[in-house]
Amino acid sequence: MSKDTHGFVAWEEHIICHERGNRVVHFYLKDTFGDLVLAVVGTERSIRHMMYVVSDEFLNAYGSERFINASTKWRARREVVDWLSSLVVKCRPPVDFSSM
Repeated sequence: MSKDTHGFVAWEEHIICHERGNRVVHFYLKDTFGDLVLAVVGTERSIRHMMYVVSDEFLNAYGSERFINASTKWRARREVVDWLSSLVVKCRPPVDFSSM
């Protein structure tokens, strides 16, 4: 499947480091083949303050398609979740009700 027709069916959150002051979280998008693509990396900047940025892996593969760039950053997990969810919803193939 080419990048132009690539779709995402879900997203996942993986906590990489739980250590207070050094927390790291990775958000992955799952494609239609079941492969995970690292989309966002969250790092703790200070106690209870996280910074989320788009991963280089995602930018290299999909940056120009998704209207996203290296300066895109979020401070709230909710904003990251909203963005990931929008990619999943937008890329979901239409349901064919005529065959039901």
